[in-house]
Amino acid sequence: MRRGAREGIRTQRRLSEPLSLRVPSNPEYVMLARLVVSHVARVAGFGPEETYDLKLAVTEAATNVIRHAAVDHFEIEYRILPEAVQITVTDAGGGFDVEEAGGSPDGYGGFGLAVIRHLVDEMVVDSAPDGTRLRMIRRRGASVEEASNG
Repeated sequence: MRRGAREGIRTQRRLSEPLSLRVPSNPEYVMLARLVVSHVARVAGFGPEETYDLKLAVTEAATNVIRHAAVDHFEIEYRILPEAVQITVTDAGGGFDVEEAGGSPDGYGGFGLAVIRHLVDEMVVDSAPDGTRLRMIRRRGASVEEASNG
């Protein structure tokens, strides 16, 4: 095997390991989460528009935790997959009714999950009384509209 191919395999293995960030539940730290996703997207080969979409999705997810979860901190895990980036936001808050959260927005917002759903190719929310886990996947190179309509 050529040296370049070996280095590529090692790099892919290293990049496929998740990067975890423990974030204080404070709006001042949302920028840190955005900076990390920006770097992860760049390493994954994402273009500027795809990177922007991921940054906005992470901002919405982090803001939801800060506003609604009533926790001191939460976790964000970033993972580079072949041709995609997976981001998981986990908190140990009281959870919420996922079906009800998809309803109409209130005076303080309420569009967060709908915005995230529009920005990523896959979104899974698991919420229970002991916490919530939001997993988002954005594929490189395919527009979200194409993936949603296809």
